[in-house]
Amino acid sequence: MRIIEELKMSLKLYKESLGEERLKVKEDKRQPVEIGQVRVLFWMPNEYVLIYHIEDEGLVHAVPLTVWVSLTTCSLRLYIKDRIFAPLPFVVYLRKEILEQESYPIAMVRQETIEKVLRAVDRSPTWSAIKPKREFLKLVWKRYEDITLSSLFYTHIQREKQEEATKGLVIQLLPYVIQKYIHQLQAYQRAAQTKALKGKNWFGVVEEGKAVIYLPAEYEGKKVRIKFFEDVIYEGTASTKVVLENLPNLPSHEYLEEHLHVEVLGD
Repeated sequence: MRIIEELKMSLKLYKESLGEERLKVKEDKRQPVEIGQVRVLFWMPNEYVLIYHIEDEGLVHAVPLTVWVSLTTCSLRLYIKDRIFAPLPFVVYLRKEILEQESYPIAMVRQETIEKVLRAVDRSPTWSAIKPKREFLKLVWKRYEDITLSSLFYTHIQREKQEEATKGLVIQLLPYVIQKYIHQLQAYQRAAQTKALKGKNWFGVVEEGKAVIYLPAEYEGKKVRIKFFEDVIYEGTASTKVVLENLPNLPSHEYLEEHLHVEVLGD
């Protein structure tokens, strides 16, 4: 009971510190984004990210870190600049330009540390039965949601312009598969018009009857199995971009977050 009360107090303090202000770094002080950097985002309060991949088009893959270590589901602890950080159980995507404008590097970690963090994120649940932790994860994700969505959309548009002939991996959901799960799909018809989606190991956006799913860069070229509920809809070589076409006509596609599974089968 005492632990729960401490978590509630930590959550209360975090909520009280939240603000809309996002400061920008002076142009002559801005530093380029590099893999392995821990950067502080000058928001209210400060947020932190560990950079683990940078795409050619300038889309940065990062793991959010927090100083509110008791409120995350990740058990890993990182000791950086006399402070203790813990990863959050999800990844975010940010444009390189935004990071250079709104953040500054405070430390550089080794590749083995990056790998350790990514393993911890992959093994940690994105949901908690402990209410203060659950609320904290939702609050922090909301801070990154818009910037992640806009970064993905911008990169998606840039990539489509540069590679119009490249569609990525395209998977069509067959009508009988949709019909098989229609009652479960209808249960997801909620008021929210979900555009950004986040699975266990993917992030996606919905646009005009299809979902564009982005897989981790390290999945490129590996053999994967993609399942929709219990049906295997693809098994073969992975692409970092997967286009899921022929989605059912529903106001929300949040069901994909829970029922679209991507499993790596091997190199």
